[in-house]
Amino acid sequence: MRLLDRLFRAGMRHGWSRGVRDGNPVWIAVGGVALVGYLARRVLPRQAEVVFSEKLGPGQSIRITHEASP
Repeated sequence: MRLLDRLFRAGMRHGWSRGVRDGNPVWIAVGGVALVGYLARRVLPRQAEVVFSEKLGPGQSIRITHEASP
């Protein structure tokens, strides 16, 4: 996931320097797409990471607790 963020940032950087400052319309489009992708990754919800997984057999149960942080 961090690689994608680096690619988006590079696209925005090159889009600004080569597109806006140098006047290249292709790089302006690249920078715009990179900006939209970067902002979408920040706004859209992320999927939760699975930290534990185990199959339960017949008669087994699971108890989930949460302790407050100090």
